[in-house]
Amino acid sequence: MKNIVLFFVLLLLPKLSMAQMNYVSTTPSSATPGSDNTLVGVGAGNLNMSGASNLFIGRGTGILNMAGTQNVFLGASAGSQNSSGQKNSFVGFSSGYSNATGNSNTFQGAESGYYNSSGFNNSFIGAKSGFFNTQGNNNSFFGSGAGYSNTQGNDNTFMGADAGGGNTTGVGNTFIGSFSGSSNGTAVQNTFLGANTGTASTGVGNTFLGAEAGKNNQSGGYNVFIGLSAGLNNTTGLGNLFLGQQAGVNNRTGNYNLFMGNGSGSNLTTGLGNTAVGDGSSLLTTSGDRNTSIGQYAGISNLTGSYNVFIGFGANVSNGASNLTNASAIGANAQVAISNALILGSNANVGIGTSAPAAKLEVVSSTTGTSGLRLTNLTSAVSTTAMTTKFLTVNATGDVILATSGAANVRAAAEVESMWSSDGKNIQNTNAGGVIIGPGVGQTPAGYRLYVADGVLTEKVKVAVKSSNDWSDRVFEKGYHLRGLNEVETYINREKHLPGIPSAEEVVKEGVDVGKMQAKLLEKVEELTLYVIELKKQNEALQQKSTRLENRVNKLQAKARK
Repeated sequence: MKNIVLFFVLLLLPKLSMAQMNYVSTTPSSATPGSDNTLVGVGAGNLNMSGASNLFIGRGTGILNMAGTQNVFLGASAGSQNSSGQKNSFVGFSSGYSNATGNSNTFQGAESGYYNSSGFNNSFIGAKSGFFNTQGNNNSFFGSGAGYSNTQGNDNTFMGADAGGGNTTGVGNTFIGSFSGSSNGTAVQNTFLGANTGTASTGVGNTFLGAEAGKNNQSGGYNVFIGLSAGLNNTTGLGNLFLGQQAGVNNRTGNYNLFMGNGSGSNLTTGLGNTAVGDGSSLLTTSGDRNTSIGQYAGISNLTGSYNVFIGFGANVSNGASNLTNASAIGANAQVAISNALILGSNANVGIGTSAPAAKLEVVSSTTGTSGLRLTNLTSAVSTTAMTTKFLTVNATGDVILATSGAANVRAAAEVESMWSSDGKNIQNTNAGGVIIGPGVGQTPAGYRLYVADGVLTEKVKVAVKSSNDWSDRVFEKGYHLRGLNEVETYINREKHLPGIPSAEEVVKEGVDVGKMQAKLLEKVEELTLYVIELKKQNEALQQKSTRLENRVNKLQAKARK
């Protein structure tokens, strides 16, 4: 070690020249080149340099430096054009070559920051990173060719080979990953994280996370794509949120869509205002508008239909009914075949006022002797449109049955008549039983007032909610216990369904309480919203932490060079 030190001392002694505490390893151009400078290399510094505390190492480094102070130029032609810039660190061949008055820049790598003239507070690390930057400030470019075309853009962070390579005047962008945001020109406030994310994007206010997320985006703005290839082919679509690998992968011009789940909405191209939550939900939809699909494979075959609602695993349109409007299928595997229709469940019973319906529609009134069923536009004041001896009544168990007032049933008709009374505009049954509609109703359990065979078709069903406790807004109340995602994952792996949602076996056995199920599904959507908000906060915290770490690294590097 001592021999090595002695060798360097002997090497430098023949070239040593002292002038006002300067060290010059070549013949100085001036007898008094400023003060406290270190010049190493042919042509380092210049004749009339008055700047102090500079370190120039390499042929032609700081050749035009006049009043610049506290600079470090290392590499042939590094900082060659600097005149009065201060506190710069240029390391690498021709790094910061054109810098004249820029201050507090750090350029590391051959030709990094080559054209910077007056830009300040920039950090360019990598060959030709920030190559064309002239007046841009507060930028951080890491990687070969990162921010290559940036000229006047400010407050950008590009990390990865050619990341933000095409950015010129865009501000407030963050691109992390090779080729991420490589075509960004003047767009602002984008965040791309992952290889090839937003490579063609010129839109503003986008957030792309995941390899190739938003890769082909052009002028589309204010989109959030999270997941491998999420929103891959989006070009001009606005305000979309795609979460999950390949979610919305083929969307091009569709606006304000929300897809959450692997492959959800992956074939949509031009749709507007669609919501798909669940793995494969709205998978084959291409151009429908304002559809809502919640559940795995929900609405999977709805191709071009609009204003439809599919809730539950496999809730879908029937085969061949791919262009419906205002159709709803609610419940696992529920299928709807015509527009303007509501289907509840797949071969399921519907209970109103009961959690265990024993018929296609079972209504249990809260008051004994009442059916709980009202036909508002069909009252005792309405004139009959047909004459018949047949009528509907209920048997001893409350099942609705068909009766006749003919001679063979005079007594039955009289008995039936005695079971009803008029209460103003309402007709009320007075017996303790219920009403049976349709033949073949064999089970009429107690506690119900209406028994219907073969199903009920109606244009509208409204489920009353007794109190606010039966709705799900409590999710947003203080003190609500939001399960951690790890806890949810453990529960799903064990039970094969979401917490609080009945299993397929329970649904088949007990049926679906529409009101409670709606509240539960809303509760899950609200919980998902809280998870997304938390993920956003975590993402922002990571970005802040990354910025702090970068600043610390820059400071440590600056200290190490001094």
